[in-house]
Amino acid sequence: MDLTTCTGEKAELVLWILEAGQVPTPDAVTKAVTGPPMLHASVEGKALILAETKRLTSVIRAEPDGFGELVSEVIALHWARYGVGPTWQETWRSEALTTWWVLADGCVPEFSIARGPMFTILERAGWIAYNRSPHSLCTGRRFHTRFHGDHVSKAPASIVGYLVAHHIGIHRRLHNCSPSWPELAELATDARGLPLFFNAWDAHAQQRWLETQGWIRIEDAELRRGERAKAETRRRAALRKATAASRAA
Repeated sequence: MDLTTCTGEKAELVLWILEAGQVPTPDAVTKAVTGPPMLHASVEGKALILAETKRLTSVIRAEPDGFGELVSEVIALHWARYGVGPTWQETWRSEALTTWWVLADGCVPEFSIARGPMFTILERAGWIAYNRSPHSLCTGRRFHTRFHGDHVSKAPASIVGYLVAHHIGIHRRLHNCSPSWPELAELATDARGLPLFFNAWDAHAQQRWLETQGWIRIEDAELRRGERAKAETRRRAALRKATAASRAA
């Protein structure tokens, strides 16, 4: 399929398929045309779907950490077994999630309705991480720090990701080489002085979500800053410049 010709509704379908961890083949797009109810519902139907989405969001937010831990454990098990992340639907169809929904809500809701709030809430909470690449779904920062209590930073994943990349950049400028995970585990801290990682093993274990979200990259077996980190650095620099100009005016 030539993705450069995908516009409008077809582009929305392709994005929907990619977010689900699938390959947007012509057959997949054709099936999606008759599949996702959100794209073809009547005005009344869309209102009902919106109401159901809000309700499911409330169900998830009523027990976000318990649900997040369960979902991340399903994802971790899939990585351990197959060496790749599960698709969104594979995660959804797991026995653990089916049981959780039955106990929490009485039945398993429609995947096409629940997938949005489920994966968005858990990603923002730091339990999972993903990008648009197939099988990129992986465990997030919270999965790795859940047993470490106050011994490690509780900063949001986005802050931790930026700080890790920042430490990598500083180390490269000072030493003309990248730091190792043991060095990062020893030296990297948040604004309060709390370590970002419990130990070297914990630091290395978190490499996957940091890569997945673009905070770091691996180049020639060395840790480097990722594109997201570079973009955030530019954003912060522009903000500081604008603030300084405003004060000087």
